[in-house]
Amino acid sequence: MKNNTNKLNQRLDLAYLVLCCINFIIISFISGVMYICIQRMIDNHSSLYFLEKLSTLPPSPPYQIIVFSIISFGILLCLLQIKKIQELTRFMNVFIYITVISLSMIIMYYTSFANNSILLLVMTNFFVYARFNEKRYLYLFITVIIYMLCNFNLLSFIPMVSFNDYTSFFGSDTQNILNVIMNSLNTISIVLFLLIMVMMILKEVNESRRVLQLNSELQLLNKQLQEYASIQEKMGETKERNRLAREIHDTLGHTLTGLSMGIDASMMLLDDNPEASKKQLERLSKTARQGLTDVRRSVNKLRPDALERHTLKEAIEQMIADFQLLSDIEIRFACHMPTLAFEPDEEDTIYRIIQESITNSVRHGNATKIFVSIALDNNNIILLIEDNGIGSKKIQYGFGLHHMKERIDLLNGTMRVYGLDGFVVVAEIPLRKENMND
Repeated sequence: MKNNTNKLNQRLDLAYLVLCCINFIIISFISGVMYICIQRMIDNHSSLYFLEKLSTLPPSPPYQIIVFSIISFGILLCLLQIKKIQELTRFMNVFIYITVISLSMIIMYYTSFANNSILLLVMTNFFVYARFNEKRYLYLFITVIIYMLCNFNLLSFIPMVSFNDYTSFFGSDTQNILNVIMNSLNTISIVLFLLIMVMMILKEVNESRRVLQLNSELQLLNKQLQEYASIQEKMGETKERNRLAREIHDTLGHTLTGLSMGIDASMMLLDDNPEASKKQLERLSKTARQGLTDVRRSVNKLRPDALERHTLKEAIEQMIADFQLLSDIEIRFACHMPTLAFEPDEEDTIYRIIQESITNSVRHGNATKIFVSIALDNNNIILLIEDNGIGSKKIQYGFGLHHMKERIDLLNGTMRVYGLDGFVVVAEIPLRKENMND
């Protein structure tokens, strides 16, 4: 449909150009006939005979007819071209319209109002190329009124020599030929004008169809967008549920494991050393409150409280120290990097993986010794957590391991686990470029 519109535009431009050429031929023909007639009368010394038949004098000198008509037509075409290719202000549009109509009247006056097809040219230009729709029809209406006045000889009150008066100077055969040429040119200009109007109507119809088609496509796209938004919303909800599940699992799992071991230790100390049991219970109370704070922060999409208050290294050391206070587990931490400064999501992942691995080592592996290591190798952060627990010959990804892998996958990393001799977790996280520069 767009191709059809482009073809119509090309045909409209071609028809408009032909109409300009036809008008130039008509003006040249009429002014040429008038000039030749006057010049022959002068050469044949028959001016007196010709003047006796007229009610007014023709323009003098004779070449004035051709010169004024051609120059005026050239200026008119220039103004129409300016209006066609440029976006003009309302004042400039009005000025050009008045000037174009004035030039048209001058041309028709010098050609004795023998033909008014130049007004068809003006109407075509304003109808096809007008950029000011709110005034276009007003200008067209005024131009049509002027065209009708000229067409029905209602301007007879203007003193002038008619084109028929000039052709009457020639013989009947010549008059017939001149009239045939004149009528043919006039018919061609009218046919061209009507053809342009038909093409304009077809163009408007195509534009309407195109708008309807675009509107239909827009409605379809809008519907698809709504469906996509609904899917995205559901995916977001699922992603958020998974995030909360990971956070709560990591926080509660770690905290409850520590509390369970601490309570067991307190029960053993209760009879033999009540004071030590009391201190142990105070630590358990502090751990429970800290776990509650972490759960609340996870629900509110915040980082672990330890990472809010400390650097990553300090937070890991604090977590290990707190865990050792609640149990008899020996945990060693080795950091082979000068600093542990990463992006927040990277720090969250590293912290949670170490936390979950320590919790799993105690809860499932019954480990008594745990080794935690962080190193850098080929622009990859290497996390190693291994214990001396019972391990597992057949490793099954439960909730904890599954969400550890999810966290690492979000950072484009990899995770491997081994359970033949104790339990080992190896995680590799690509170091980002901004961290490389640091």
